[in-house]
Amino acid sequence: MPDTSDQKSLDSFRSSLDASYEWPCLYPFKFIVPKAHTETVLALFADDPVRAKQSSSGRFTAYTMEMQMNSSNEVIAIYQRVTQIPDVISL
Repeated sequence: MPDTSDQKSLDSFRSSLDASYEWPCLYPFKFIVPKAHTETVLALFADDPVRAKQSSSGRFTAYTMEMQMNSSNEVIAIYQRVTQIPDVISL
């Protein structure tokens, strides 16, 4: 995920999404989340199935979820919400 504060990066990411996906579609999101922020991230995806895999140290969890998205703008909006959560890595 590009820097969400850089408009040029967002435009490039949007173009890439539009070239790779036919909307609407299921879009896969993947995040690595510190244990302290697990509930905050999961609250964003409350209605969607989530797969979780805990790190060997137990300090992080990798979450994968597929959500029905109607446009690249919806995908970007999800990433922008998640980037507000400290120390979360978007893949």
